[in-house]
Amino acid sequence: MMLEEFTPLSLIQRFKASMRATAASVSLVTSTDAVGGFHGMAATSWVSISMEPPSMLVTVNRSASVHAVISSSGRYCLNLMRDSHSDILDRFSRSDMRHVRFDPEQWRRSTSGLPVLCGALASQLCTVVASFDYGTHTIFIGRVDDVILPETSSQVSPLIWTNGSRASLANPATV
Repeated sequence: MMLEEFTPLSLIQRFKASMRATAASVSLVTSTDAVGGFHGMAATSWVSISMEPPSMLVTVNRSASVHAVISSSGRYCLNLMRDSHSDILDRFSRSDMRHVRFDPEQWRRSTSGLPVLCGALASQLCTVVASFDYGTHTIFIGRVDDVILPETSSQVSPLIWTNGSRASLANPATV
């Protein structure tokens, strides 16, 4: 092929391609509105930023329905998904399934009122201590107020996302 046969990709297209090539653990970022309703979204854009105080950073697109809820409530829960939660991820990946995201058999309310995914690898309940807008997203920094871990140890794999689809770890860890 001759070089001129290639269509050059824009910076945005190359950036998207590079991000698709990374593998990331999937979480559900959830919150509760003023009347106690559950809201949430699937996310791979989160990271631990401090051990003292324990803190998590999540980024939320300002067009996401949960954005206004987190902004208003100042709280969120980061639910780390197991590979067995694929069906739940499907519901959180489509806005037309918003009405069936929170199956009462798979969710419970924490003592602070936040939605917690039953069987999650961990659920981190956070209070927003800082936020700022960058590009299309808001970066929320949350102080971790509590962590809910599974009651029993078992071999589990996190739900991994890469190249636009789910992937699995070859050797699951014991939690």
